[in-house]
Amino acid sequence: MSFSTFRPALAAALMLATAQPVLAQAAKPATPHVMDAWVRLPAVAGRPAGGYFMAHGTSANDALVAVTSPKAERIELHSMANENGVMKMRKEESFALPAKGTLTFAPGGSHLMLFGLSADVKPGGKLPLTFRFRSGATVTLDAEARAASAAAPKAADTGHQH
Repeated sequence: MSFSTFRPALAAALMLATAQPVLAQAAKPATPHVMDAWVRLPAVAGRPAGGYFMAHGTSANDALVAVTSPKAERIELHSMANENGVMKMRKEESFALPAKGTLTFAPGGSHLMLFGLSADVKPGGKLPLTFRFRSGATVTLDAEARAASAAAPKAADTGHQH
């Protein structure tokens, strides 16, 4: 057989070989940007800590569905609502992250509740958090641990993290 007989097959094989990584990359979900994560440690040991952060969405609608840490037994997503003049906290299964929108967890509002924190988590230390989104995207970053009496940090204090 001559080279010209194999040429179409060779060209097809090369196209397929170079197209597969592009197809695999296109299937990977876009990753939201999570930053300014911090945790207010409990005033009384053994009580839950509060977690806060900001997330920016990608070009598609998504939702935060879970946050985990090897330094916490469990982490719940909580909302706050004013019901007849009384602030009520409620566990939520997810929080919407609109396309190109922002999701903010801040003191007095939506927050993370971290239960069973490891005893080695101290003020000024770091606490790894993994954020999981409905799209399948995950973001892991270190949150700054702050004392119960510490004021909420300004965005510039925590640094921007991905």
